[in-house]
Amino acid sequence: MSDRALPATPMTWKDPAGKGTAGCLLFVLMLAVIVFLAINIGPPYIAAKSLEADLKTEVSRAGARYYANDVLMKEVLQLAKKNEVRLTEENVRIERYAGQLFIKVRYQVPIDLYFYEYLMKVDIKVSSYIGTL
Repeated sequence: MSDRALPATPMTWKDPAGKGTAGCLLFVLMLAVIVFLAINIGPPYIAAKSLEADLKTEVSRAGARYYANDVLMKEVLQLAKKNEVRLTEENVRIERYAGQLFIKVRYQVPIDLYFYEYLMKVDIKVSSYIGTL
């Protein structure tokens, strides 16, 4: 072993140009914005996707059991209520054409981002054949 002392170097978070701290702060700021957006946009998006999955199941059942349009409308509105989506009959369109049953749902969800109000537009289209195989 040598008795030479190593030169003391200060521990810093930056390179000689000073970019390390700025890059770290920029990353933390971007991460905070992404988390903020996920918290505000996530729940309505998840509710819309859950409603779409439930509607796919419901349209298959309605086609197999020959549900009338008014019964199907009540089922769709109940599914929307279960998924915490505010729908009215004007937002739902039920059509029967060429042996198929179509349900089209269109609605908008206002999302408040404190500095901007984003209007998330949801358009769900599901279909099934009428009758059993």
